[in-house]
Amino acid sequence: MRVFASIDIMSGRLVRLEQGKPELAKVYSEDPKYVMRCLYSSGFKNFHIVDLDAALGYGDNSGIISELLKEKGYKHVAGGIRSVESLIGYIKRGADRVVVSTLAFTSPWTLIPYKDKVVISLDVKGEKVAYEGWRKDSSLSVHEAIRSFISIGFQEFVVTSIKRDGSLSGFDRTLAEKIPYEARRMTLIAGGVLLREIKEIERLGYSGCIIGKDVYENYFGDLKC
Repeated sequence: MRVFASIDIMSGRLVRLEQGKPELAKVYSEDPKYVMRCLYSSGFKNFHIVDLDAALGYGDNSGIISELLKEKGYKHVAGGIRSVESLIGYIKRGADRVVVSTLAFTSPWTLIPYKDKVVISLDVKGEKVAYEGWRKDSSLSVHEAIRSFISIGFQEFVVTSIKRDGSLSGFDRTLAEKIPYEARRMTLIAGGVLLREIKEIERLGYSGCIIGKDVYENYFGDLKC
């Protein structure tokens, strides 16, 4: 099972939001590269790098993300990737996988040639999957969305509970149990995940999880890098 540390970038700084709300941003570091190196040296080998400004339509942090992609570790890039050109650009710059949401719902056929490099992000708000910075409702349940994307060849997913994201309240067990067991082996769980829940998520059959705020609130500050 893979455990990803989330590296969320806003205005060049490492931050965490709560429920995707920029007004609830908490800054953890002015130097995301230092944090990533420190986490790698302490045992984290997988990173979920998110451009929050791009996701929210405020701008982008592609320069600093390009620098992070030169660092050690297995790396996802996510956030505001709404064109195939952006996707290809991140692949060329070293992203192991590119995580897409809006593009997957608006133009899924454009992603099929790159499906081995794409992770579909399914962000759940209430009972339905949302996209475009979590502001639009797809009208699909997470089960329906996964089934649809598997049918056209996609094999990797991130399922995030929006209400749990950045909350330190633990992963959404009700949501996790709705996902068919056969799909769990290709799915990462995110949103409120705590370090102490890793084994439980593994027992449920998931391929991994993404941990954000718990890393910075209860782990990173104790590291000696």
